[in-house]
Amino acid sequence: MAKALSNEQIAVAEEAFIRYLRSQQIKYTKPRRAILRAALGLPVHFDAEQLLALLHQAGERVAKATIYRTLPLLVDSGILKQVRLSDNQAHYEHILEDAPHDHMVCRRCGRIIEFESRRVEQLRDQIARENDFRAVSHRFGISGYCATCAKSQPADEMQQGGNRRV
Repeated sequence: MAKALSNEQIAVAEEAFIRYLRSQQIKYTKPRRAILRAALGLPVHFDAEQLLALLHQAGERVAKATIYRTLPLLVDSGILKQVRLSDNQAHYEHILEDAPHDHMVCRRCGRIIEFESRRVEQLRDQIARENDFRAVSHRFGISGYCATCAKSQPADEMQQGGNRRV
């Protein structure tokens, strides 16, 4: 599960990002460096707007367009992973030294709960074997209500769309 990285891990990621950019003939600029470091400093899931706000709070002058162009580069270089946690918003998390995990997302407050389950991995592998497929990763998400929201959410509202796939 995502956690803050050490300075050494950030330096290794920066070197990997620089190598990736060079292989694509893309310049490593000061704004890209600020975006990389800010993203790796976040221990939680974030979206582009949250990253922009964090950078501006830190006094970094980074354009919104630069963030939107840099995030896919960080994904392609293997430093970040894009996670779709809702129908309309892409979130990101760093994946360096990160154990495989899945997500539960509260439909009311948007809270994201990460979890690890060996049973999910076993089921993935079983389904892959049954279909003569070699699985190397998976994405599993549960949509519902966290404990706090479930207490205050009327039961009939929680049942609406109950078996819908997300």
